[in-house]
Amino acid sequence: MRSIIKQTLPFLLMIVGMSSCLDANDANIPNSSSSSFIELIYNEGDATTTINSGLNYFANAALLLSPDKEKDTITFIVSLQGASPLSRDLTVNAIIDDSKLNANIANDKINYLPLPDSLYDFINQTAVIKAGERHAIFQIAVYPSKIDFGQNYGLPITATNDGDVVTSSNYGHIYFHMIGNPIAGAYKHDFIRYSNPAGTGSPDGTSFYGEAAIFSPADPTTIHVPTGYYDGANYFITFTNNNGTLSNFKAVIDPASVSGAWATAGIVITSGPTITVNSDYTIFTCKYTTLTRNVTDIYYK
Repeated sequence: MRSIIKQTLPFLLMIVGMSSCLDANDANIPNSSSSSFIELIYNEGDATTTINSGLNYFANAALLLSPDKEKDTITFIVSLQGASPLSRDLTVNAIIDDSKLNANIANDKINYLPLPDSLYDFINQTAVIKAGERHAIFQIAVYPSKIDFGQNYGLPITATNDGDVVTSSNYGHIYFHMIGNPIAGAYKHDFIRYSNPAGTGSPDGTSFYGEAAIFSPADPTTIHVPTGYYDGANYFITFTNNNGTLSNFKAVIDPASVSGAWATAGIVITSGPTITVNSDYTIFTCKYTTLTRNVTDIYYK
């Protein structure tokens, strides 16, 4: 199963000079290089300079949890920015700010409930940025097997400190959230590809079976999940939810990928994708053909 445990080394690599990596639209507030300020950073371990805090990166703070896991861990950093580190220790407290639960409602139209405190624990809620240093690491334990994945939950995090250091007004919150979606979660994935559009003969060597896949919710009736083909472009799977009865399933492959990377590679979809779903919504079968291939993706519990 995919874990959301974050690695600390990539965080540390991205601390120094973080503000200089932001473009003009992402500039920190305050932006004076002569004053110190703090911002929050949440990175998925890929050593990029994307900070994933603030409303600009709201979607990047979605928690993709596996419902069958008893415990998972979220790691984030409070970073001291400015011209130079402080000459004394700075004690930092991570706090929940439920006043920001629906800060993104103008964009996603989703009302988020506070994540119940029985579903998570701070591993550490206080840390120290040592004199001459620039970061403090925090962790939160969450308990996916106890979570109702049909609810929209939010866990907005910010930070205070004992030195009256101002917090960035646009990167001072991480908007951890879960979008309630009845089919979201962890699945197994079989990918079956034939090297001809008719699907005759035996599947070719790129096929695979039993790999992990996550149905990532984009909204309460839309999920994204990668196909096994080419660059793993996402299916956008949508459905209608009538008081728990799901119907009208549809699947498309990310149009931006189809008209972009796929078109550049000469990949042309000639039929599909079609989607079939079993009666208890545990098996999803997507099929499509290209000019040269026949593809089936099967996702199952």
